[in-house]
Amino acid sequence: MNKSLYEGFMEKLLLFPLWIKQTIFLDLSKDLMNYLSNEFLDVEEDELFHVYRPELSELGQNELFTKESKFDESIYSFLNCCSKGMSLIEIAIENNFTMEEVSKAFTFCKMSGFFSKDVPKLVAAIAGFIAGKYRTGEYFIRAGKMTIEQLDEVLNKQQEMNEAGKHVFIAELMVQLGFVRDRDVKSIIFMKEESGKRFSLNADEVPSITMERENYDIRVENTKLKEENEILRQKMDALLTFIKEHKEG
Repeated sequence: MNKSLYEGFMEKLLLFPLWIKQTIFLDLSKDLMNYLSNEFLDVEEDELFHVYRPELSELGQNELFTKESKFDESIYSFLNCCSKGMSLIEIAIENNFTMEEVSKAFTFCKMSGFFSKDVPKLVAAIAGFIAGKYRTGEYFIRAGKMTIEQLDEVLNKQQEMNEAGKHVFIAELMVQLGFVRDRDVKSIIFMKEESGKRFSLNADEVPSITMERENYDIRVENTKLKEENEILRQKMDALLTFIKEHKEG
């Protein structure tokens, strides 16, 4: 399978000298700690939304093959990348999608039964939140960080404060009541804000991609096409000449 743009980009980065990579790592670590809680920094790879690799179910493969439901082409582009084993970050870069667009396609395909495996709850929760399907409170419930009873308590408290003329956001109350940490709220909100940015890689900046079809040489194929075109041109010339002579006769 051809390398994705992301794979090519990472291969190039990994060729940097150790002292460069270590310095980049330290700088990135400091930057990420300004925005993300330890929960997102220490998360297991199989629960990190961006690197998750969806696997298509038989239903998903059939829809990709038949396009029976006539979904938007972006859904089929997403399914096609899933069929190639791409991670969500690779899908975003290959199609020039934002992570928000990927989240919406992911959530739609999950609800449609197009994935063969159960999606980890944190991955599904982040996808739904970024896609706008879940609000902050529901995200924390689906991520297993808060209970429904606690959310009810937050909503009741908010209603009391509204009736007293004091407007307060649900996220603020969740923190005030000690159900979630302020840094966790800021982390997920920051992730949602960043998900609308489009990240493009220039193909010229990554290693060249070669075609990997068996017994296939693009130079040979081009030569064959030129020969076939020349034969076709000669036949057309001969036919036009015959018609012209026939009319004159």
